[in-house]
Amino acid sequence: MNLGEYSVKNKVNSWLLVLLMTIGGVLAYFEMGKLEDPAFTIKEAKIITAYPGASPQEVYDEVTYHIEDAVRLLGR
Repeated sequence: MNLGEYSVKNKVNSWLLVLLMTIGGVLAYFEMGKLEDPAFTIKEAKIITAYPGASPQEVYDEVTYHIEDAVRLLGR
């Protein structure tokens, strides 16, 4: 007698096994850890600086870079 024949002949046992497996699965789901994929925030800031008479590279090197560094350190 194979598993298929046994399942057809003993329907009560088959349904009981299915019911127990379903209940076990539901209980296991609710007992599972909830912090598997914690929420995270994306921090984004836009730095706009004006330095009349300077080239864009000079503005970045002398002003914007230092401001970005300071803002980046705030998040730690």
